[in-house]
Amino acid sequence: MFGPQHLHYVIKFLEGVDFKLSEPMRRKHPPDEPALTNELCALLDAETQRGENRLSYNLDHLNNDLAAVGDGLDFEVTLDTHPHNTAMERHVSQSDFGLILEYVNFVLPTENWCAAYLVQAKRLFKNPANSEYDQLASFRAADAEQQARIDRLAVILGAGALKYGLYCPQAAHIPDITRTQVRALHTRNLSSEIFDFGSGLALRDFIATNGGIDAGIWLQSSEGKPTNLISLHDEAFRSALPFTWFIIEHFTRRSRDRSSVMRPTRGGIMHGDQRNEFLRRIVTGDNEAVRDLINQLSEAGEESKAPKNITVLPRHTITIKVTVGKSLPRDTARAQVD
Repeated sequence: MFGPQHLHYVIKFLEGVDFKLSEPMRRKHPPDEPALTNELCALLDAETQRGENRLSYNLDHLNNDLAAVGDGLDFEVTLDTHPHNTAMERHVSQSDFGLILEYVNFVLPTENWCAAYLVQAKRLFKNPANSEYDQLASFRAADAEQQARIDRLAVILGAGALKYGLYCPQAAHIPDITRTQVRALHTRNLSSEIFDFGSGLALRDFIATNGGIDAGIWLQSSEGKPTNLISLHDEAFRSALPFTWFIIEHFTRRSRDRSSVMRPTRGGIMHGDQRNEFLRRIVTGDNEAVRDLINQLSEAGEESKAPKNITVLPRHTITIKVTVGKSLPRDTARAQVD
């Protein structure tokens, strides 16, 4: 798990990814969701970043700094792409990418865990009346029919299995009035936060240093479709979290032992235990699990029956793995605790 000695470096890396991915949202004609998801994968991929050098603080820099701490912690990202008929996404997976978060501790193996999610990507559209990302900017691609399918998947896979991945410009690049509204919502939602444990203290320090949270990438509970920019930030740190802090919350102690900073309203973002083997197999493309999901969806009333020879997969799978003691000899790495 991340300790206070690690969090500064991890946050610095993830915030750099958020900043670079949010930049294209400022264009006159921003990219669509598939292009933004491809860019997210490229920004998280160490080999791509070595070639393109787009991040001033990349995965190699992060792991060099973590190695200098001296407690054997590594941060790894792997990417897999699963080509499949795009019609299957609408009718079955409802997900533009799969996200697997895994912790492997060779010193204390009883601490190991793995969480998996299916993430449906949506981008924010400017208010057509003024071409601004103001409080009426909306996530137009979400519709009631799609939400009904997501709800059916949630019944089968669990309430917390599906998330919306919401691509927005960073708040520093929205109109001043809207940014003030966004900051007011964040302050209200965090007003009763104790800011304890490593992640809470890191969040407090980040807000104090930067004046607030300007994140552009957010993950939100699938319990209720996203509507507009203000409705997203009304749920900030409740049923919605910046991508950076979604990762931090998983890899810090309090999110595994007790309620996290998220206070559920419409279904907290950290609600539900996603250490679900069936879900992990779907996210990683296990054919047997995929066929089982198709059958269960058919029984649940899915109106379009998917051909059995088509694999139901997210388009991309992003795996973020944090390891401790990976370089130690396997036969002696484990701590013998009486």
